[in-house]
Amino acid sequence: MARDLLLYLDHTNQHIIDRIKEELPEWVSANGACEPCAEYYKKQISGEVPGENIGPRGRQRRLWMGAAMLLLIFFLVPVMKSSGMGQFWKLALFPLVFLGMLGLIQAREKTCAVLAEFGLRNMDAGELKITNPKVEKALRWRGRVILFKSAFWAVLFTVVLFLLP
Repeated sequence: MARDLLLYLDHTNQHIIDRIKEELPEWVSANGACEPCAEYYKKQISGEVPGENIGPRGRQRRLWMGAAMLLLIFFLVPVMKSSGMGQFWKLALFPLVFLGMLGLIQAREKTCAVLAEFGLRNMDAGELKITNPKVEKALRWRGRVILFKSAFWAVLFTVVLFLLP
């Protein structure tokens, strides 16, 4: 897999190199850093995004997964209705609605709740342990909020589906 590498030989970026080496002592600056990782460390140092733990490909996967789950629901509801299934079967759609909302919210928030709970991040170059305790704590909290939001919207959406004739 080919990647554009950014080399940080410049003294103005020494703080980024120091942060990368702090978290990844085996990293060699001559090897460079992929752009998502470089952006992550820049934002982490500036304090902009302490809760971002997935890169562009991870966000895209979650977005597609969320959209697919919600589209599946719009396919299943008419099938359930035409097959004569009762209203209570619509409650079985809750897990699909939850997964759909979870995917969409994680993509928007740039945070994977599961990775956050385990103190990991994946900026499209593989999973890495987060060594900064403040960032890890902020991510864990953000992941839990994402799970709560997903559950809230899933309950609301499922109730609306249930109430529809």
